[in-house]
Amino acid sequence: MKAIALAVTAAGLLANGAALADDAMTPVHQFVDALNKGDVKTAAAAHVSGTPIVDEFAPYRWSSFDAWLKDFMADCKKNKVSDVHLTLLPATTSTVGAADAYEVVPNVIDAKHDGKPAQEKGIFAFALTKTAKGWRIASWAWAKQ
Repeated sequence: MKAIALAVTAAGLLANGAALADDAMTPVHQFVDALNKGDVKTAAAAHVSGTPIVDEFAPYRWSSFDAWLKDFMADCKKNKVSDVHLTLLPATTSTVGAADAYEVVPNVIDAKHDGKPAQEKGIFAFALTKTAKGWRIASWAWAKQ
C-alpha cells in the first residue's frame, strides 16, 4: 500500500513539474510566434523591462528587446536577409522553480540571404521569471550550433 501511495505521489509531482515547465515556456512561444508573424509588440510583451540579450551580431549584447530588435532589423538589411522564420525544437534543459526558470531550446532559422534560401541551427538559453502577469523572459542568449 505504501508503494502505491508513493508511486501516486511521485506521478503527481512529475505531472506538476511538467505543467510548470509548460507554463514557463509560454513567453518563449509568445516571443517566437509573434516574431514569426511580425508582431513586435506581442514579442516585446513576452519580456521583462530591460531584458539583457546576447546574440551573434554586433554589438553582441543589448539591455532591452527594443534595442536588440532595432539592431537585428538593421543587420538583416545590411546583410540582405529576409523572410526570417524561427522554429523551436523541444527544450533540452528545463529547470523550473516557483519563481524562476531556465530553458535551453534548440532551434532552426529559415530565411533568405540575398534572395536565396538559407538555414541556420542555433540554441537559445532563456532565464525566465514569474511576475504578477505570469512568466516573462528575464534574459536570453542565442548561439549558432
